[in-house]
Amino acid sequence: MPQGNFSMEIYEYAGNLHNHTPYSDGILYHRDIAKAAAQSDLDFLIVTDHNVWVTGVEGYYEFKDGKKMLLLSGEEVHDLERKPEGSHLLIYDTNAELRDWSQTPQQLIDKVEEMEGLSFLAHPFERAAPIVEDAVYSWRDWHVNGYTGLEIWNYMSEFKGLVTSKIAAIFYAFYPDLGITGPFRETIKKWDELLSDGHRVVVTGNADAHGQTYSMGPISRCIFPYEFLYNAVNTHLVSRQKFTGDKSIDKGIVYSALRNGNCFVGYETPHPTRGFRFSASSEHNVCIMGEEISISDKSIRLIAKAPTQCNMQIVCNGQTIAETRDQKEMNFKVSKPGAYRVQATINHKSRERSWIFSNPIYVVP
Repeated sequence: MPQGNFSMEIYEYAGNLHNHTPYSDGILYHRDIAKAAAQSDLDFLIVTDHNVWVTGVEGYYEFKDGKKMLLLSGEEVHDLERKPEGSHLLIYDTNAELRDWSQTPQQLIDKVEEMEGLSFLAHPFERAAPIVEDAVYSWRDWHVNGYTGLEIWNYMSEFKGLVTSKIAAIFYAFYPDLGITGPFRETIKKWDELLSDGHRVVVTGNADAHGQTYSMGPISRCIFPYEFLYNAVNTHLVSRQKFTGDKSIDKGIVYSALRNGNCFVGYETPHPTRGFRFSASSEHNVCIMGEEISISDKSIRLIAKAPTQCNMQIVCNGQTIAETRDQKEMNFKVSKPGAYRVQATINHKSRERSWIFSNPIYVVP
């Protein structure tokens, strides 16, 4: 992992890494979803159609209002013949279609690694919603290794888990933020288990945007337009490198931050999460999310800063070791090695809801 330094000019880029077009099962093509993302003030977007890598679409898209959007092309790969279906893998930065390796998840992950790409287990835990569909697309092959990380928060998966009856389907279609509370507990538990076992696992949060219209009797509604979802769960990158406006350079900045875990997951609906920071400092070093710092450095302190008052926890090995309530900042002195991460909740619509999940800072022996 890259080491930190005392130069802490940090640039933040908000984006969404899980989106679909008519090349698989979405309704808007690339320029239109780029426009939706630009209108939602995102900085970049990655399209991940099912079992197809679309060429010739990457680049900056510019619009009449002066906004522009960096759009990149990835792929969501899974074995169509598998019963029950599952183990969807989000693949980035391979510049090739990899569905021919879909029958064996480990083989697919190994191929991505061989091509120096990134792989994330998509919606690793799901819940059935017979009103919408019977399929549950959870990850089913936990014996695999070598993947980059987990998609810990998938907005559409969480919504699907709310749809337990016709009444619930109609209610949450119109008032989704009354039901959305955060990632499934199973997902967070698995992430903490992996970190406790010494694995470095990068986490993201995404829309899984399709823009589809659903019908139930006389009611027909596009429940979640792309614009709506881009104002919900996103992944924010933090980088010491500034976007240049050159597609090739900025693509490298995006994938470097994702590879190294220089990012956090934010739920924008209760309050924008842009501006959150989590860092560690000592007498000799400063590092950001995804980086490491040695316990031999003296007086290591973890510092978390949020854009508004919230409830924050520092978690290590699945245990909460420090917390604050109704604060914008917390400070904690580290005494032992471990993977330290921050999670924040916020009150919204009369309920405490998940808001931010940082990637870990690794304190090493």
